[in-house]
Amino acid sequence: MSKCLKCNVNIASSTNICPLCNNPIKVENVNDVFPIIEYNYKNHKFLYNLLKFLSIVAIFVCIFFNFIVSRTLSWSLFVVAGIISFWLTLITAIKGRKHFIRMLFAEMILIILISFMWDYFTGFNKWSINYCLPFICSIYTIAILIMRLFRKRLAKEFIFYATINSLIGLVPGILIIFNKVDVLWPSFISVIISLVILAFLLVFNKKQMKNELERRFHI
Repeated sequence: MSKCLKCNVNIASSTNICPLCNNPIKVENVNDVFPIIEYNYKNHKFLYNLLKFLSIVAIFVCIFFNFIVSRTLSWSLFVVAGIISFWLTLITAIKGRKHFIRMLFAEMILIILISFMWDYFTGFNKWSINYCLPFICSIYTIAILIMRLFRKRLAKEFIFYATINSLIGLVPGILIIFNKVDVLWPSFISVIISLVILAFLLVFNKKQMKNELERRFHI
């Protein structure tokens, strides 16, 4: 096994010249054929800072409205827990860099279910459907849209999970029709974002959207 000190790569051959830079190489005993390439976080510094900013704003806004409306901190704690969970998932996903959007989707569903169960068993004050459901759907949609802009290879996953999440984001609109929610503006935001994303997918990614749904659901 040989190693080029200039290119810092190991070469599994008996050659004395590096095929990359044509410089003499050093012969040594190494086990790894390729060097370990560290992930370059600087390329995504703007994305990370943007997500940090949105997370901080979401926490302060939710705590402020929660305290103004009820003079206590109740549902806003779920939002804080959800954002912390999001960042834990983000860090884990960056390290693994596989199935990132799927992990966030599973986390979103889990947070919605837990918030609904907590609300139900504490008197069902409807904060889970008034705030958590529309906010979590909207945040997830915006998050994967931002990731899609920075990570082109996530196109297929984005189309599938954006479609499913947009359909879930329409649920608050159904709840409005049946008079099940007391605070309307979060649900309106969720419905508007979902309709915009669905319209975008149908206009610009109709074929890919159809193929991805057929592949996933075998229809």
